[in-house]
Amino acid sequence: MLVDLKAPLWATHFLSDLSDWQKGPLPVSEMRPFEIPDDSYFEYAYQDEKGDRRPDPDNPNPRLNPWWDYACNITGPDYRPDPLAEMSPRRPQGRVLRLEVESDLLEENRRVMVYSPAGQAHASLPVVLFQDGKAYFGWGKVPQIMDRLLDRGEIQPAHLVFLPPRERTREYAFNPVFRRFVVEEILQEIEGRIGCDDRRVAWGASLGGLLSAQLAWEHPQLFQKVVAQSGAFLFSEDMDLKNPFAGNESFRQVVQTGGPRDIAWHLDCGTLEWLADSNRRLQETLAAQGANSSLTLRNAGHNWVNWRNGIAAGLRFALPA
Repeated sequence: MLVDLKAPLWATHFLSDLSDWQKGPLPVSEMRPFEIPDDSYFEYAYQDEKGDRRPDPDNPNPRLNPWWDYACNITGPDYRPDPLAEMSPRRPQGRVLRLEVESDLLEENRRVMVYSPAGQAHASLPVVLFQDGKAYFGWGKVPQIMDRLLDRGEIQPAHLVFLPPRERTREYAFNPVFRRFVVEEILQEIEGRIGCDDRRVAWGASLGGLLSAQLAWEHPQLFQKVVAQSGAFLFSEDMDLKNPFAGNESFRQVVQTGGPRDIAWHLDCGTLEWLADSNRRLQETLAAQGANSSLTLRNAGHNWVNWRNGIAAGLRFALPA
């Protein structure tokens, strides 16, 4: 698909999935028509002379990015969102349990939500732990997608645990104290209130995907599966987190030197984002060790539309009927 955009007169730079928004914004004087795959979901915006990011006034499409209200989108003629993610909204059919967990490790209280399917609140079930819990619960609509998959008999029921961060980058990026908090305090508190049958899945997006992979790798006796959506596997402990485009893939190095683990991996990523190559390399490393691993690529960028389109497939992997 050929995209030929006309920048507004006030615009100085073009920001988009092609430059991962922060990496080398394109001066509008250098804009030219460009190609994207026909099944793409593509986001972009403009920057003015003050450095403010603003939407394209000529784009009438609804803005679907919950992070950035200036992110416009274009879809190719063959783009099709996942049908389960796009069904008319309905309330979750099961129980939502809202808890506050007192943390000695973090020296503060943290809120967490637990969703159990209808009639299953007291059943012994697998536990799926979501980082960025508020976003996965609200924007991702994971409970509703699970309800529909259960109605179709495509998955088995599970308790879904949604844990929101407070200082996301500091907590998710190579923070051993936060990982201890998740395992020693959140899981113990939650599983003291619900029935866990000793099957657990770690799930997250971007830095949350990296964190989920670390949790499972360090605790394979607890987690048997990982779902990482656009996992930040390029990142390294010694990198400048203000420059997310540099890193030496330290988690992949841990996998290479640590030997195989009995963990199954479901990775998915956008082809229009800077993390695709590092996800490919991690999946190749896992496969070389004999791990049950797969990588799904969609022609999209680093955003929640992309990740929501992968939730149903992730649940089918995590909770096969």
